[in-house]
Amino acid sequence: MKGSAERPFPGFELKMLRDKREKRSGIVTLITDFGTETEYAGALKGSILSANPRCQVVDVSHQIPPQDIRRASFILMNSCRYFPEGTVHVVVVDPGVGTRRRAIILLKNRHFFVGPDNGIFTGVLSGPGKDLGYAIVREGFFRKPVSATFQGRDVFGPVAGHLSAGVPPRKFGPRVSEFTRAEEPLPERKGNRLTGRILWADPFGNLLTNIGRSEHGRFLIGQKWRISGKGWRIEKLSKTYSEGKAGQPLALFGSSDNLELALNQGRAADRLGLKPGDALVIRLAK
Repeated sequence: MKGSAERPFPGFELKMLRDKREKRSGIVTLITDFGTETEYAGALKGSILSANPRCQVVDVSHQIPPQDIRRASFILMNSCRYFPEGTVHVVVVDPGVGTRRRAIILLKNRHFFVGPDNGIFTGVLSGPGKDLGYAIVREGFFRKPVSATFQGRDVFGPVAGHLSAGVPPRKFGPRVSEFTRAEEPLPERKGNRLTGRILWADPFGNLLTNIGRSEHGRFLIGQKWRISGKGWRIEKLSKTYSEGKAGQPLALFGSSDNLELALNQGRAADRLGLKPGDALVIRLAK
């Protein structure tokens, strides 16, 4: 029959969809606050490769400030999109290691995310696409004995290795539908003022803010405005870090599409008197 040729068995389409969604790239990425001065990052890699010696491990960053969940979330959100579908992303910034906080696998947009359910996946969860999660509870996949203080090595690493080798996420534990989200400071628009926050300084001293291009670009493009501080003022958007005179402060939307304050051939973090957490007020000119 023609119908039987098109549908080999019941549920065929669902299985094909699941198989496509769970395709693996063989890549595992790492974001941690371990630094590079100890064996922690290397031990994590070893536990991944012990589970799947054929996978490719990519270091995104091990320099997240200790316990800075928001920074980890931001860096994950802005890096994972550049990897192939089927990549496994491990994030271990885990102030609650050893406590009752959950260990999870998150599936989103055909990528796999492994880590503690403590808010590190907030940025990924805020994007479009369906969220599908599994609790990590099946101890047969763990490295033994499991350390109460280094579950990155003993739990998340081995699980990521097995995932990258093709083990289905459902094999690690039951489905979960609710996820912890970190509180994110949001810009506030009031009258002729837009007030944002300095999030942090990058290695070049550029000050990243929480003012995004998609939400607030129109406020800054095509209108007169100013940002000012002690001995400095910015009154227009730049496109590159090299516009204007050396030492001149400028504002631009960087590669993350968030507004940044920078200094031509200098460090805005040292010159402008602003630090993470400070308010940034942009005033429309009258």
